[in-house]
Amino acid sequence: MSGDKVLPGYHSLRAQEQQREPDITRRQFAIVLALVFTLLLNKSFFESAWATIGFDTVKDWLFAASLVGVVLLVNLFFFSLVSLPFLLKPLGIALLLGGALSAYFMDIYGVVIDKEMLRNVMETDINESMDLISPRLLAYILVLGILPSLLILRLNIVSGPVGDELLKHVLLSVGALVVALLLILALPDYYSSFFRNHKYVRMMQNPLGFINASVSLVQDGMRKPILVEPISEGAFLGRGVSAQTKPVLAVFVVGETARAANFGLGGYARDTTPLLKQQDIIYFNDFWSCGTSTAVSVPCMFSLLTRKEYTHTKARSLHGLLDFVKAAGVGVLWRDNNSGCKGVCDRVDYEVLDPTHHTDLCHGEDCYDEILLRNLAAKVTRGHHFIVLHQKGSHGPAYNRRYPDAMQVFSPVCATNQLHHCSSEALVNAYDNTIRYTDYFLDQLINWLTAMEQTHNTLMVYVSDHGESLGEGNMYLHGMPYAIAPQYQIHVPFIFWASPGFYTDRGMEQSCVRQQKDKTFSHDNIFHSVLGLLDINTPYYKGALDMFRPCL
Repeated sequence: MSGDKVLPGYHSLRAQEQQREPDITRRQFAIVLALVFTLLLNKSFFESAWATIGFDTVKDWLFAASLVGVVLLVNLFFFSLVSLPFLLKPLGIALLLGGALSAYFMDIYGVVIDKEMLRNVMETDINESMDLISPRLLAYILVLGILPSLLILRLNIVSGPVGDELLKHVLLSVGALVVALLLILALPDYYSSFFRNHKYVRMMQNPLGFINASVSLVQDGMRKPILVEPISEGAFLGRGVSAQTKPVLAVFVVGETARAANFGLGGYARDTTPLLKQQDIIYFNDFWSCGTSTAVSVPCMFSLLTRKEYTHTKARSLHGLLDFVKAAGVGVLWRDNNSGCKGVCDRVDYEVLDPTHHTDLCHGEDCYDEILLRNLAAKVTRGHHFIVLHQKGSHGPAYNRRYPDAMQVFSPVCATNQLHHCSSEALVNAYDNTIRYTDYFLDQLINWLTAMEQTHNTLMVYVSDHGESLGEGNMYLHGMPYAIAPQYQIHVPFIFWASPGFYTDRGMEQSCVRQQKDKTFSHDNIFHSVLGLLDINTPYYKGALDMFRPCL
């Protein structure tokens, strides 16, 4: 207002403040961001890309060098396109923070940030998230995310006349794209092979890889609300169960991150399953997961869809296995010690035990799997029951937190989430201790089911959702795209146990089931195999996918 007084020296102070803020044009800003991402946040991309060539010829070296130029120019093209005045600073900060996080998990654990990996992150609970916090993660975020973001906030981004700015941006964008295309056309055989055969390496390019994954995930969420088709209606129990001398009590254990390679039952050199070996169980040697993450594998294994048919949206739009079991008149309960059921148990009873009431098994909100057995008998009435126990299992990277101290059989152990800092021996020891604890947990469950034979015919199925990498090929944890996932992440253990009464009343020969154990099966078989075991009649049952059909 004209009547306001201005303090002496105000204009000179304001001018000094503005002088301290570096001036930069939007084109310069785009160039700087492109350089930062290319040179500092794409280590994993370049290492993986260069690993696809042999460096035996001059053209190999030229391709390796040109790839840096192409990535720089593509990033410059992208940043130039989005360098709108009102968007530039917040977008630059968001991309730097996202890029720093992506770079960390790709650099340290060797994972690929795709849509399903992001979905898995979004559905992970706070306890699992806390296991990933480390000084190195904070350093990545601080040095590659926060500090550059603070610098961006101090920048004074200047613009000229609108017409001039538009022309210069068009020239920069088109120029970057044209030069990138010329580099690609200079080595067409190399780039053709790279684009055609190494899709998942391209997904590691930062920031376009995680941007594409984020956009895909958002698009999934923006689709019309999913209408669930009640295909389980009309399912009913056949005489194979309804006419048994006792009601059936079936327990389905969803294992977590257990890989078949480390199960003693499957021939592992170290005896990680000594208790189960004493039980009358049947171990299936050749069993494979539907996905490499919980967010995919759990809904997939409980769906009637096969791995090739499965999509997140399609599975959520159909009733799953638990709906069919419930519709047939069987009591269903999902008891969880993990990060939820991923939509599988939305229409059945769900329970998470309060850690504060079981302090002997819990540290904070994190509990050992034995909590799943607490007061379980109180949930069982005289009728048929199907109970799902969702383990914490062998979830990493904090393997040493998955079992009580008394269960530490192998030592020394890796006691940090910075797995690459541990020796291979310590890392495998910590992981194998989680398998020993699962062995103990399942042994306790079978003993409980044996005691329950007084009132019920009992059975147990155990299968892991996916496996785990323990540093093989410099790869850790899980979540790799299925097409390139190592077998450690997709070859999983499957165990079947049933009481003598169930075998007799169901008309199953145990010797016949044993003959199936070396055949190839997968999560694709679970839906139909459980329906077959419980003799649930529905048009959606496919006998060809029932593992136990030859024995019924």
